[in-house]
Amino acid sequence: IPHCDRHCDMAARLLYRKGASALKPRTTPGGEVLPPLIGHEQAMRIRAQFYKEQQPWPYEHIVPGSPQPPQGSQQYVQRQEEKHKRKSERLKEIQDAMAKMPQLIAAYKESRRMDWSEVSPVDLMTMTRNAIREKHMTKKLSKHN
Repeated sequence: IPHCDRHCDMAARLLYRKGASALKPRTTPGGEVLPPLIGHEQAMRIRAQFYKEQQPWPYEHIVPGSPQPPQGSQQYVQRQEEKHKRKSERLKEIQDAMAKMPQLIAAYKESRRMDWSEVSPVDLMTMTRNAIREKHMTKKLSKHN
């Protein structure tokens, strides 16, 4: 029997003494079914220790494969699936928005473009280009609102 941690050692000794019956569900004389003396998780730890020390696990027919999923794990899996679904939907929205971006930028630039023929000669002589642009943009924006 391989060496494990304290709890695993107790289970390993019990497995050594009782054999395969320690891994199987028990029944009382009244017919009530009781859990095995060694739980699945402990059996899996002992099994892993056997394989770690390159010994064959003689109870593969009783305790095979990976341990049973814990209670509530299905809800966790569902939440993760929903999370991935929302994330993929969000990425699709972003890709669609990025596809529209060149048109939006062109429309914005067009809306900001000034018709310099509308600027009065007095403004051209007394104001800087940025001040003229700001004055006309505020006018343009106030017309839209």
